[in-house]
Amino acid sequence: HITQWCPAGKVADSILFGDVPAPTPPAKKHVVIQVKATAINVDDIALLQDSAGGGWFFHGRTPSSTQPLIGGMEYSGVILAVGPDCEKFKVGDRVCGIQDVAVQKNSGTWAEQTSAPEKDVVLIPSDSNISHVEAAAVGMGAFISHDLYKRAKLSSSENCRCLVIGASGGLGLILLQLLSKHQGSNVHVTAICSGANADKVRSSGANEVVDYKIASFASQLVDAEEFDVVFDFVGGVESERGARQVIKSGGKFITACGPRMGIGDRTLTCCEWHGWACGLLCRLLKSSCCCCCTHFQYEMGGGMPPLKAVDFQTVALNKGIRAGIGLEVPFAEEPLREALRLVASRHPGGKVVINMER
Repeated sequence: HITQWCPAGKVADSILFGDVPAPTPPAKKHVVIQVKATAINVDDIALLQDSAGGGWFFHGRTPSSTQPLIGGMEYSGVILAVGPDCEKFKVGDRVCGIQDVAVQKNSGTWAEQTSAPEKDVVLIPSDSNISHVEAAAVGMGAFISHDLYKRAKLSSSENCRCLVIGASGGLGLILLQLLSKHQGSNVHVTAICSGANADKVRSSGANEVVDYKIASFASQLVDAEEFDVVFDFVGGVESERGARQVIKSGGKFITACGPRMGIGDRTLTCCEWHGWACGLLCRLLKSSCCCCCTHFQYEMGGGMPPLKAVDFQTVALNKGIRAGIGLEVPFAEEPLREALRLVASRHPGGKVVINMER
């Protein structure tokens, strides 16, 4: 937890460990959850240093010594208590979800207990064999990667070539599995990642791997057949420029990050933030209103929490997709600080999960 905003890049060193007040008994349609597993994401770190989205729009609840701010938003656990008006859950139900800590200011999940509105919590069916670690790790992918996949509107009858930039991260690995399980047509997937992660992305469904550390992916794909869809989990103009060289005319560029790499790593200046926001808006408007002046369609996916039950059901339960876990740590101070440093590097090699039961 924190009692004041952390300096940019110093969350792992500044975050506090210790006792905080337990959630109050749930009112009306709220529940209290015993957290069994919770994930660490780059957005969690950005929220603790008040730089999420560049620091101009998304803010967690202001921390203080009397009301510390608990980090984390992605979790799995068991219902401990329900409010008097709850209808969906009972004590003992296994649940998961993604807390909206920026808009609704809901409780964080890096703690033994958290509280949430009943409507934002997803039931894990009693007959499911998904573990708490798996459920906590897959939530963000079911939320964001599944949204990008749906936006692609892949054909059920025609072959399709897809390129995934940032394929070896937690979100990229889930998207690779979604593409590999696409029904009705042949989807060829090329993954962009470091050579060290080549086996990992191939096992998740990639047909071809391009190591961006050797040379730009565009230069390595210059003689390849053009792509119908490019998915971007890195962001920035370099990814977009590279995509422009390898995407078909009229193809789709679908990003989870927008036109600036590392958004959230620090608070942007007013000019920087407006440049990012205006650049994003311009790209979206050009794609939706004037197809004659753009080489490809530009979309940004993701959105705001909570996790929807239908997305968790489709991705984790119906398709049996699991997140690639880069690191699993116990709920202990030193391992958590190292885990935070790994996530802040933006190269965790998969999801980083805190197992509260270890």
